[in-house]
Amino acid sequence: MANSADLSTPTTEHEPHSIGTHTEEEGTMDDIFRFEDDFPDWSTGFDSSEWEVSDGEDGTDTGEEKQYTDKKRMFKLKGFLGQLDTFYQQKKLNLLQAREELKAFHLHMTELEENRDKIELDIEREKQAENSVALLRLRAQHKRVCAELQAEEDLGAHLAMIVKEHELELCQVEVELGHFLALRQELELEEKNVQSQDKKKQKLRFQREKSIIKQRRHKAQHDKIEREKVLQQQAEVHRKQQEQALASHLKAAVYLKQTLQRMKQKEAEAEERRKELIKKRQTAVMTLKASFAASQEIMFTRKQRQKAYEQKQSEQEQHMKESLEAKGLNSIEYIHRLRLQERFNKKKAEFEDTQRVGKMEIVAKLLSERNMKERHRKSLVLSREKKRDEKLLQNILPPTAHTRREEKHVMSSPRASCVRSYSDSDVSSSSDFAELKLGECVEMEVEDKREMSLAQPEFTGLWEHKHKYDMATSEDLETSYTTMKTDMNKGLVSKAAKKTIKRRESKGPPFISKPEIILFKDVGKVYKKKVTLTNVTYTTNYCKLLGVSQNLKDHVSVSFEPPGPMSAGMACELEAIFRPLLDVDLDGEIHFQSATGPFSVAIKCSKKTCEMVVDHCLVDFGTHVVGQTVSRVITMTNRGALGTRYTLTPVSTRPLQQTFMSTLDSGKTGSLEMPSLNAENTADIPSGIDLRPGVSPVSSHSPDEVLTADLGSVDTKAEQSTYEPAEFSIEEAYEGDVGPFMSVKIPIIFTPTIPGEAKLDFQIMFSQPGCEPIVISVCGVAESAPVWVTKPNIDLKICMYDRLYQDSIEVQSRASSALRLTFKVCKEMRNHMSVLPKTGFIQAKSSFSAQLKFLPRQSLFADAKSFFNKDTGVLEVPLTVQVADQVRPVLFTAHAVVTSSDLLFDRTEVDFGHCSVYESSQTSVRLTNCSLLPQEFGFVGIPKFIDVQPNDGFGTLLPSQSMDIYLIFSASKAGEYNFTLTCKTGINRDFLLSCHATGVQPSLKLSDCLVEFGGTALGDRTTAVLYVENQISSGPEAAARLFAFSVPDNSDITITPASGRVLPGQRCLVQVTFSPTLTDDVIKAEAVRRRKEFHTDTSSCQHTQPDSKSKIETPLPLVKDQGSKVTPANSSPVRSPSPADVQAGSFEYLAAKASLLRSFTERHTRHVISCFTSTSDTSEEPRYSPHETLNLELRCPAVRPALLLISDSHTIHFSQVAVGQKVLKKVIIQNISSESVKLTSSLLDVNGPFSVLNGMRPIGPEETHVLLIAFTPSVAKKYYETLEVSCSQMSLEIALCAEAVDPIITCSHEGHVDFDYVPENESASQVFRLQNLSSLNVRFSVLLDSQRLTDVMDSTAHVGTQNHSGLSVFRVSPSGGAISPAAAADITVTFHPDHESLHYRDVLRVKLLDKQTVCVLELRGSSCRHNMFVCGGDPVEDCSESLIPSHIYTSVHQDSKSLLLTFRSEYQEGKAIATTRKLHVGCVLGSKPATKKMVEFVWENLSPVEQQGFRVAPMQGSVDAGHRRPITITWMPSSGLAPNAVVQACALLTVRGDDTVVYRVIMTAHTDKNTAT
Repeated sequence: MANSADLSTPTTEHEPHSIGTHTEEEGTMDDIFRFEDDFPDWSTGFDSSEWEVSDGEDGTDTGEEKQYTDKKRMFKLKGFLGQLDTFYQQKKLNLLQAREELKAFHLHMTELEENRDKIELDIEREKQAENSVALLRLRAQHKRVCAELQAEEDLGAHLAMIVKEHELELCQVEVELGHFLALRQELELEEKNVQSQDKKKQKLRFQREKSIIKQRRHKAQHDKIEREKVLQQQAEVHRKQQEQALASHLKAAVYLKQTLQRMKQKEAEAEERRKELIKKRQTAVMTLKASFAASQEIMFTRKQRQKAYEQKQSEQEQHMKESLEAKGLNSIEYIHRLRLQERFNKKKAEFEDTQRVGKMEIVAKLLSERNMKERHRKSLVLSREKKRDEKLLQNILPPTAHTRREEKHVMSSPRASCVRSYSDSDVSSSSDFAELKLGECVEMEVEDKREMSLAQPEFTGLWEHKHKYDMATSEDLETSYTTMKTDMNKGLVSKAAKKTIKRRESKGPPFISKPEIILFKDVGKVYKKKVTLTNVTYTTNYCKLLGVSQNLKDHVSVSFEPPGPMSAGMACELEAIFRPLLDVDLDGEIHFQSATGPFSVAIKCSKKTCEMVVDHCLVDFGTHVVGQTVSRVITMTNRGALGTRYTLTPVSTRPLQQTFMSTLDSGKTGSLEMPSLNAENTADIPSGIDLRPGVSPVSSHSPDEVLTADLGSVDTKAEQSTYEPAEFSIEEAYEGDVGPFMSVKIPIIFTPTIPGEAKLDFQIMFSQPGCEPIVISVCGVAESAPVWVTKPNIDLKICMYDRLYQDSIEVQSRASSALRLTFKVCKEMRNHMSVLPKTGFIQAKSSFSAQLKFLPRQSLFADAKSFFNKDTGVLEVPLTVQVADQVRPVLFTAHAVVTSSDLLFDRTEVDFGHCSVYESSQTSVRLTNCSLLPQEFGFVGIPKFIDVQPNDGFGTLLPSQSMDIYLIFSASKAGEYNFTLTCKTGINRDFLLSCHATGVQPSLKLSDCLVEFGGTALGDRTTAVLYVENQISSGPEAAARLFAFSVPDNSDITITPASGRVLPGQRCLVQVTFSPTLTDDVIKAEAVRRRKEFHTDTSSCQHTQPDSKSKIETPLPLVKDQGSKVTPANSSPVRSPSPADVQAGSFEYLAAKASLLRSFTERHTRHVISCFTSTSDTSEEPRYSPHETLNLELRCPAVRPALLLISDSHTIHFSQVAVGQKVLKKVIIQNISSESVKLTSSLLDVNGPFSVLNGMRPIGPEETHVLLIAFTPSVAKKYYETLEVSCSQMSLEIALCAEAVDPIITCSHEGHVDFDYVPENESASQVFRLQNLSSLNVRFSVLLDSQRLTDVMDSTAHVGTQNHSGLSVFRVSPSGGAISPAAAADITVTFHPDHESLHYRDVLRVKLLDKQTVCVLELRGSSCRHNMFVCGGDPVEDCSESLIPSHIYTSVHQDSKSLLLTFRSEYQEGKAIATTRKLHVGCVLGSKPATKKMVEFVWENLSPVEQQGFRVAPMQGSVDAGHRRPITITWMPSSGLAPNAVVQACALLTVRGDDTVVYRVIMTAHTDKNTAT
């Protein structure tokens, strides 16, 4: 391998400046051929003496070894020559590269020289032009080019040297190739010889295989005959097994029927209990409901009462307050004092009640303490003696019924049922034992009594209830003591008192008895017993018999003679005689009186009882070998005087399945599942056990049969018996009788059959009701045989047919001598399984290994049906090892799962159809592994025009796994393709697949058949460009072609143009745009899901956090609907939300869309778009050929957007906007990525109406940016622009749409608005209406010229007199607003003068927001100081007035005013025509009350006027308030009046209202000279 490393291709660089590194990287010829020292001189050939000598030396070897050596030498030589050829090709390639670089160098030099010459010419030209700046620049370029030329010349010399070196090396390699030419020819001859020898060997192998096949055929025929015989035998066995199974099934059916009946009965009982429980619950619910209703009604009634009481109290309080106030008292103080008094009385009553209760408690406590002390003092001595007697009786006598109840928990334990064994048959001889017992326990009992006397119950009640019987007895004794206390010998007491000296005081009773307890046990006749009383005090004492207990007076008599005074330590005797009249237990005492106090001796009389004990409660058999039989004996003794009958039954302390499984696991002999016992039957006698002598309770089957039996048979037997006994049995005496004071021996036999630990509990039950059962535990450990198999279950795992599998069998021996082993395989498996060697010897305490061979054949199911399950493929074969001198063989089992090795295609033939040469056609084939083992596969020998994926056709199939294999066909030229694909598995099996395809040459071609878009964010778009080319430019087939892309509906793909026409030899540009979005269906589905989650969370919160008031509320009333179903009254059928209910643009819709955008994960979609092409475009309806259809594959990855547009859509509609109006829209952009982004935006039309008012800025994660977009139209038309907001990850396109319209506003008034005379400081209003006739809201503003301070010149021309206060005399409301389409707005103009004037003027202008004036009104008004006015006539003074009040400068009041009337008469037909003028006298209706409600007027001094031809009518009159009255003045020129002559007259008009004003009316008349005749 070192040679191949030396001849590896060196890395070459294509840059000119790195050429010098070639010689350093490449090795020299000496390094390349340094391995020639290991070989002879190849140039001299292989006939040299060295090879002949080596052949002669190796002549002793066989021909095969020589042939192997020749092959080895040939392959080594062939590898060397191949390396040499590779080296030659490398050197040749290096030379070509160097020459190419030299050629490129020359071209570069030529370009530099041409550039230099060009620069020199430019320099000369600039010199002539005297352009110094250009001259300096050209000289610098010339200098730089010259320096580059100089560097390139040096590089050219270096390149030329490198080319020469490569040519020299190539020549050297060619010379070396010539040296090895003869060697190459000799190598070819040797290869031909080797091939001929291989053919000969192959022929011999074929002949040998034919002979072997012939032998196997004869053997197969013989095996077939043998198998037919075996099949017949198996059929007979199978028939017998079916008959047995049928019989077992019939037998099991009986038990199954009984079991089913019991189950049905239990189910019926359970159903009845359930119904009763439901009924009780319903009753309870109804009761609770009624109680709730009643409670609610009571509470309501109480509230009403309380409310009525409070109302009554308040009424009384109010009445009292009124009465007190009527008396003149302070009601508040009085009521406050009453409340304080009530509160004080209430507290006083509560305190008295508390004090009274406390006193009662103290008195009750004192009385109870006194009673307790009295009872304790009286019963202290008796309780001490009784407790001491009870303890002594418990140690001597058998337990009574009272003590049995206390010791019941001890007897219930199987380990604690054993009683201490001691023999005590004679009752009279027990006195010595009692004396010893008393001697040992006197001191301890005395001290215990002292300690117990100090114990007092902390809580009364339980103690008294527990010792009720004892307390009653002590009270009876107390009564007897009080009666006998009066009969005491006062003399003895006095003597004892005289002799009492100051000494130690004795504690305890003054006399002790021996025995301490007088015991009569198992009585049946008259008994006598002597008792010795000993004085244990420190003084002389006396003893007197008082009597026996009440319950013993009819049964016990005492013979006692008082001994008189007894010194300390002296004793006396008494005799107790017991005559039993009833068969009951009696307890009592003999009472005595001494000088120091009373004492008593306890008596216990017990009837005949039966007391059973055993010598051992636990029987441990130890460790024994499987198959042995061991016996143990248990002795059961009756210590009582009554006989009984006993019964011995086994008890299972745990489920039998667990016991049996633990035994099997500890012995490692198998894993059979056994039926378990019910817990309720563990203490009963099983029906399937036989405890007769000689019959073992163990199963009648041997361990081998249990291990080899089929699981089905085990289950059948388990159904027949509900109990499986353990490995212990009882020979005899499983039941019998035990007499009084007799013993019975019970033998227990241990027969282990399974290795491991075995345990069983036996229960001995007695016929006497007073005898508690005794539980005996039996345990033992079984060891396996001396020879065993270390692996009793050999698992061969999963095996395939016709393949060999092996495993080792290890046998261990603990015997002390060698043993002969024989391995046996069942007859059915001999063609598939064998053990080698079949016979062997195992040494003492060692191991022996054998080889298990398994070769499953296809006939496995036919040969071994009983061991092999064809459906599951599971094989279980029992194998045995026969050990010499051992009856029981060693069993073990071989397990395997046999499976096939087939691979299956879902179809046998694949047709790709017509495929374009510019595209690839893909189809899928499903390959399934029918085996239970993984299999490696690979497609080999694949043609160049086919591609198999994935992983180039190689892979691994898991068990029962199916994989889609993609076959990609790429036609290289038009034509038919028929080929076969070969799938080879790892075990060298072939599976064939036939394929067919047709290659087609289309008329059009796509420049790119695959377009892969980059990651495009939702809301963004990406565009790719491709061409549709018509490659046929000339010839008869050259013609224009049509194409049409079929884009699927509702997709994110847009193709422009979707169809077109391509001329011959030309191409058409096509743009493909990918713009991923979220569909409405997806958004609405998300909205529905969010709504459901919200409802779920709300309902869960209502359930988990209910209102506290709901606990006391009554249940909701129930109503019945039409379907008679009971439902809550407040419940309503809630329809589940539907996507159709979600409206686009609603809040839910936008929230769901934002949620989807935030949680969006990367999505990859693939689109295949068909491009249909037509053969010609001459026909009206082009015909598209399906075989020439082009396919465009688009791979479109959509990613999560970085920016989120928080608005309805990506289009902002400004709707209709009035021209000149400015409308603002806000666009909120949020960064939903995890990084900060920098926002940029595209430019809008600078002359357009749209503009962005704020700039862009970087925003961090979860931050927002608000864009203010303004629309200010100047021309009425529709506008559309696109604003692009982008960052580094994506771009958002926002469409701006708007429409500008001209507003149309009309006014109800035109010209001017006149206000009649208005009194000073009063106001009058008029309303005019603005009507909007346009289709959009129009905002307007109302301006007065008097308020416009900017345009003074324009305002003063139309503004008249103003108020002296500085406030505007005219007021407008509202001053601005908006009018909806087809709506109107009322504008109120108010006239409010503050002084008298006839020249109030102003101009009202209605303007829109674009400063367009749509309405101009002149406002006029007059004001008078009094309630009368006269108007009409010609103006006699300037209308403009100063804002300064007139009374500031003129203090004289002018009561007369002047009026001018001008008359002009015309001549018609030579006659003058009369002229008429009118004056109006009015009365103002003001808001202030006036003394005079009307105005009167009268003309004075009319004679001169009438002489001039003037006539006035009426002469006088009156005017009501709020009205006007016209005065007509007519002038008729006189006949003698000269033309153009002026006539003047003056008259006085007096007007009387709240004041009197005289108007001087000047009348001037003339005739028109233009009309005079």
